[in-house]
Amino acid sequence: MEIQKKKYFNSYNNINSPIFNYYSHIINKNDPQYNKEIFQINNSISNLPTERNKRENNKINKINEFIKEDSKKELNNNIIESDEIKNNYIKNNSEINIENTNNLEKNKNFINTKNINKKIKSIKPEDLIPTSINGRIILRINPLVYKNESYEFLSSNIYILLKDQIGCKYLQEKLETDTIKAVCYFYPAILPNLLILIKDSFANYFIQKICYYLNDEQIEVILNILKPEFFDICCDNYGTRSIQGIMNYLQTNKLKVLFFEIIKPFFISLINEINGIYIIYKFVNQFPEFLNEVNIIIIDNCINLALNKKGSFFLQNYLMIINNNNNYKNDIIERLINNCLILIVDKIGNYIIKYLLNLEEYNIIRKILNKVIDNICFYSKHKYSNYVIEKIFLLSNYEDKKKIIIKLATPEIMSNLIFDQHGYFIILKALMFADNKYRGILC
Repeated sequence: MEIQKKKYFNSYNNINSPIFNYYSHIINKNDPQYNKEIFQINNSISNLPTERNKRENNKINKINEFIKEDSKKELNNNIIESDEIKNNYIKNNSEINIENTNNLEKNKNFINTKNINKKIKSIKPEDLIPTSINGRIILRINPLVYKNESYEFLSSNIYILLKDQIGCKYLQEKLETDTIKAVCYFYPAILPNLLILIKDSFANYFIQKICYYLNDEQIEVILNILKPEFFDICCDNYGTRSIQGIMNYLQTNKLKVLFFEIIKPFFISLINEINGIYIIYKFVNQFPEFLNEVNIIIIDNCINLALNKKGSFFLQNYLMIINNNNNYKNDIIERLINNCLILIVDKIGNYIIKYLLNLEEYNIIRKILNKVIDNICFYSKHKYSNYVIEKIFLLSNYEDKKKIIIKLATPEIMSNLIFDQHGYFIILKALMFADNKYRGILC
């Protein structure tokens, strides 16, 4: 068994390979045969001849033989001529030898760079040092381990470094001081773990910073990687910051369209999320060219948004953003008014109707009043719609107030409202703002 191992060992030329290292532990190093085999392998590596080198070596041998024969014949007759011939041959010989050595050196470099796997130093558990932060002991990487190290080391350990606060700051400094080289090494290194790093408390700052130095094609690659988990990233505390940072560098129309295609399926869902809504706000303010498509999405889902706390707040702000675009604004208001009977009895939906009334536009107040006037007794007694009826009465003009008072003055409605815990507030408001003529009707 030992002889077979030695034979295999002799046939393998790459001394720095894992196979050599493996068999070097098995073979007895005290054996004199072992040293001979090492010497043979070293010679085989240093004198790896190519086919061209073989041909050149044959030429050199022939020239040397010719010099010896020629020098013996003419040594007694023409010493000067033979010296000149020798010198010429020596020059030619030396030139060929120089070329041969250069080829061998190139061959050695090729072996060292291509065939031998370079071992890059990695961060080990011994490189971690305990540091106390707010009374807690946290393990962090010793800065002496990675400072002044090569870019190969930093890029191969970039995941661990970005998870560390000091390491992340150090890599950001590299981006500022040596931008081109840092981007060439760091950009491909972060792509395999981008979905994790973008949601990290420290690494998300590095992602935002490196996007400043990337071109459009590189940002497009990042967007395509984020696409499968885009919604989860936007809902994350740190992921939403990273997405907002990336949005600042969407300069071309191609990138803007790609981002809109990614965000479109999650548009309404992000509005209802505490972190995702900030991305929607930024998108609406930063990319007004997509306002038409956004408006269609909101009109189709405005009732569901109005019934949600965050969605209702978004609708109010969105109406302020598109205040100058009357067409978009009127379409949403019309849809809300048509469904106001559902919204005014809802715990959250009544706020959007009160917001529309606070716009103090006569057409809006009149339309909402016409929707509720026939069932004003029911809505006056309801816990949430009671506030809407009160606001309608306060903001309506004199003629509309008369219409409401006449409706409230009927015996059936008056008897129901005056003893109701919510309805009697409407009767009090009517008595306060009615003139003497209509106050007598109420009494």
